[in-house]
Order: sequence, then C-alpha cells, then structure tokens
Amino acid sequence: MTLIRRLIGIGAMLALLLSSASAVLAQTAPKDKRFTIYMAAWRGCEDACQGFVDYIKESGMPADVLIRDAKTDKNTLGQFVKEVKTTRPDLVIAWGTNVAAQMIGPYDAPDPSRFIGDIPSIFMIVADPVEAKITRGQEISGRAYVTGTRNRVSESIQLKAMLEYRPFKRFGIIYNENELNSKVNADVVKRAADELGLDLVMLPMPLHNGVPLREDIPGLVQEAADRGVEFLYIGSSSFISVNADIYTETAVQLGIPVASSYETSVTDSSALLAIASKYSMVGRLAGYQAKRILMDHVKADDLPIAALDRHSYIINMKTAAALKLYPPMTLLSYAEIVNQPGKN
Repeated sequence: MTLIRRLIGIGAMLALLLSSASAVLAQTAPKDKRFTIYMAAWRGCEDACQGFVDYIKESGMPADVLIRDAKTDKNTLGQFVKEVKTTRPDLVIAWGTNVAAQMIGPYDAPDPSRFIGDIPSIFMIVADPVEAKITRGQEISGRAYVTGTRNRVSESIQLKAMLEYRPFKRFGIIYNENELNSKVNADVVKRAADELGLDLVMLPMPLHNGVPLREDIPGLVQEAADRGVEFLYIGSSSFISVNADIYTETAVQLGIPVASSYETSVTDSSALLAIASKYSMVGRLAGYQAKRILMDHVKADDLPIAALDRHSYIINMKTAAALKLYPPMTLLSYAEIVNQPGKN
C-alpha cells in the first residue's frame, strides 16, 4: 500500500517550477524573438495539448503554437514531417507513440530523409519510449535534439493496485495491433503479469482493411467473460480510450470490473479505477521543457526526460455500487472518489 500511496497527487516540485517560469523568462528571454512551436497531435487537442498551450500562454513565452491533428490517421504523419522540414519551426511537440515514432523516428535508424532530423523535439503521452525505440533510456533520450515527458505508471504498479482493490488470478487486455503503443504495451503487460504469477488473456482487436471497429468491442468483452477473466485492464491505446464508454459499459453489464491507465475511463466512462497522470499536467510539464529549450537555450538532448513524481488513484463509486465491489477502507483515505461518470 505504501508504494501506491506514494504515487498519489501531483508533486510540489513541479508546481514550484511551473509557478516560477514567468520570473525566469523575464531574465532569459531574447529581445524581439518570437518562436514557432509545431504540435503534431494524434487525436485532437485534448487535455495534454491544452495544458501545453495554457502553459505557453500563462508563462508569457513569446511563442505561437501551430497545432496539426492527424485524426488517428498514420498517413498524415508523413505530410507533417514534410511541413516541418519545409517551415523549420523552432520546436516540435509529438503527441503519442505513433506520432513520435513516425516523425522523430527510432534511435537505431534515424533516416534524415524520413524524419524531422535536426529540429529540437519533445514527445509526450508516449507509453514506453524505450520499447518504441524513441529513446535509448527512460531518464535521458540518448540522442541528439530529442527529449520528452514520461506520464505512465509502470504496468507492475498498475497490476498491484488492481490486486489491492480486489485479489484476482486471471485478467484480460483488449489491444489494438494497429497502434504501435498498444502492441508494445500488451507485451509489457504480459511480462508484468508473468512476474506477478497472473494469468493474462490477450485479445487483439480484429482489423478490417487495417482498421479496428468500435462494433467489435462488446464481442471481445464477452469473450473475456467467457474465458473467466476477473478484471479487464485498459493499457495504452487511443482507440480503446476513445471508445471507453462501450467498453466499460459492456464490462459492467457482464459483472467485470475495468481498471485503466487513463483517468477519463473512470471520470467520463464506467471503469472502476485508474492510476494515472493528469493529462493537463503532463502538457504543462512539456511546456516547461519547451521553455528550457527555447528560452534558457538548453539543448534538448541535455534535458532529462521529465516525469510527474506522483499520480492519482481514482475510483468510480457508481461503478463500484453497480458491481457491488466497494473499495477497501484503506484506499478511501487517499483515493480520488468519482461518484458518477462525468458527461462532456
């Protein structure tokens, strides 16, 4: 429990760094310089993107943020690379594993004709940058012009949090093989399950001309139930996250609790619990990295990969009541309780 407890909340150090940004900017800002920041988003300007934009505005940084939305279409990313190489912005923000992999490229094959090359870049909302070969290490990128933020709690800690809520032996994960982050994450979850002696049922989304369909989700949840899973886990997948309503509602109807690495699966849908970073804070953290590069003249590869030092444990009490799975009293002393899913 002490390990999970240490993960709760947002670190005071980050708040101190963010709040002091304007004062530092006044000392280091070059005169008459306005920066262009190119943000490549995978699925619109969601909370992390907005957190980044808010930080840039609030800090007083003389910068314009140009947002390009891939709308979950990998085919657009090559066009983004061409635009970046043509316009040469001062900084690129790559949102998500697919975007970072296709625009920054892998460290062991940095082809300058395919990737953005020598323009400083910051990645964020990347499930595992090392597994995806975006960085050589978790603490430092190990490659020129690249840094980023880490936002995920390890899968081992996620599973231990699920076990703390309710002991189980078999659980399931539905993942999207069309997303690099989802494929990588499924393998990481399998290794974590093996380390803890848990039985994992892995269910890939069927692909129709290379594309997963929302309509297939209930059938996979039913298959998980038929195979005796006691918990479902939503790992890294934009597709699953966007379709969390149908996923979690089907699971509740079948009496299966869902744990998620996305807070919105709990706050906006019907997942039971999540240990997650606040995406808005991840975006602000990336904004601080941007400030260090543009205003303080720190090379991207000299910046450690930044991470929130603590995270939120969120419980959906309405779902707990529907499943008759109320949280242990020990969790209630530090968890964030959501009485009912929010509706946007």
